[in-house]
Amino acid sequence: MSEHSQFLEMNLDGRKSTYVLGPLAGLELGRFVPLGPPLYIIDQTVASMHPEWIEQIQTNCAHCEQRTLLLPGGEKIKSLAQLGEIYDWLSQQNLPRDGSLVAIGGGTVLDLAGLAASTWRRGVNFVSIPTTLLAMVDAAIGGKTAINAAGIKNPVGTFYPASGVLADVGFLSTLTRSDWRDGMAELIKSAAIGNAELFAEIHAARQDLEKTLGQGDVHQPIAGILGKFPWRRWVQQAAEVKVDLVNRDFREKGPRKSLNLGHTLGHVLEAYSQRTKQPLSHGQAVSIGMAVVFRIAAERNLCPVPQALQMLGVLESCGLPISCQAPPLNLMDELLAGDKKTSARDGLSWVLPERIGKMKINARVQQDELLRWLEAPPLF
Repeated sequence: MSEHSQFLEMNLDGRKSTYVLGPLAGLELGRFVPLGPPLYIIDQTVASMHPEWIEQIQTNCAHCEQRTLLLPGGEKIKSLAQLGEIYDWLSQQNLPRDGSLVAIGGGTVLDLAGLAASTWRRGVNFVSIPTTLLAMVDAAIGGKTAINAAGIKNPVGTFYPASGVLADVGFLSTLTRSDWRDGMAELIKSAAIGNAELFAEIHAARQDLEKTLGQGDVHQPIAGILGKFPWRRWVQQAAEVKVDLVNRDFREKGPRKSLNLGHTLGHVLEAYSQRTKQPLSHGQAVSIGMAVVFRIAAERNLCPVPQALQMLGVLESCGLPISCQAPPLNLMDELLAGDKKTSARDGLSWVLPERIGKMKINARVQQDELLRWLEAPPLF
């Protein structure tokens, strides 16, 4: 393996999963494909932006026959209809039970392909190559797969770890400013949950982050961004937070729940916004969700007010929203009731911060608290 790569090992319900981070991580693919050749599901934008690197990854795999399905990214592909089309393709390609499926792309492509891999012939080998910041620090790690259904975010899914997660920050060079912002929401979340030193470093860099991410065309890549911040180290430290949690609690019965910081409300806002003319991205919705729960926790004297203000300031510096108009109350209640984290015994649980680096899981939040802070002005 490349001497420049870092390796994070996971054992998830007896299934080994290895996170590889390095400039040549993709060239490790062959180590995670025991029998070949694999099939590839690739984000079509990634394929067009990085054709030579994709080809090198594929041809370096010992089983170099290349059979590829290109898909667009975005939440719209996470559907039962698209899943059915993938099954049709897997059938046409005759992927056997001991075959491998490799996904290259952002979180939506990985979620969809992972679900297909986990259910095709009751589970085939799956390898994930994340190409966005959000996927590298969150979506690709820990084995959750899902699609959207019934107007709800991610209610249909499985726990199915990739045997290998191969992350190369070089893929990030072509991300748009919007994609960077989404990824920062999840990176900040991981730091807030489990690495106070990383959060402090990001907070200290907020003025530079605002100049780089908070301003400018959201639809364009950012020239030279890979040299502006220690992205590889930040990705590794954020990934280590999630790796630790999923190793301790793969099925999300306890500590792993902290990764839902900002997501309970965020998923509601994201799902509702898809019905409007101004849909929220996943990162935007999670950002608002985190801002709201930090405000609630500060109001309850659970979290120090200065730390809540730091969270709001970091999110805004990255160009992320911290408030929005509330959905209609009946619809918000309906979407909250459909949240996949709701249990018959405990109801809907929330994650509230006690401080940066420590979360309270299985908390309760009232509707009036949500409404009070959801539409709050930017200043705390």
